[in-house]
Amino acid sequence: MAINISGLGNQTTLGKNEKIQKENVAESNTASSGSSVNAKETLSEDTVQLSGTAQSLQSSQASLGETPEVDMDKVEQIKQALAAGEYKIDTEKLASNLVAMDSLF
Repeated sequence: MAINISGLGNQTTLGKNEKIQKENVAESNTASSGSSVNAKETLSEDTVQLSGTAQSLQSSQASLGETPEVDMDKVEQIKQALAAGEYKIDTEKLASNLVAMDSLF
């Protein structure tokens, strides 16, 4: 059964085949029992409610999706500083960061 959890408090969407199967089962049950209840009325849909934490995570994820991966303004500032000879690189700090990063692998 497919469950759509992308929306908050939305009802799930049954797969086409699952819905047809449920309708067929309900129709056969209705026909065998002699009841006049419509098969579609007996079909119920599952629902999913997200907790407050999940809702918060979902909104955070949405805002992160809108944030660019690279701050192009900062990249441009660094390019201009490098071209002007104003950007100073601390080689000792760079080397220690490289060694620390290498130790992670």
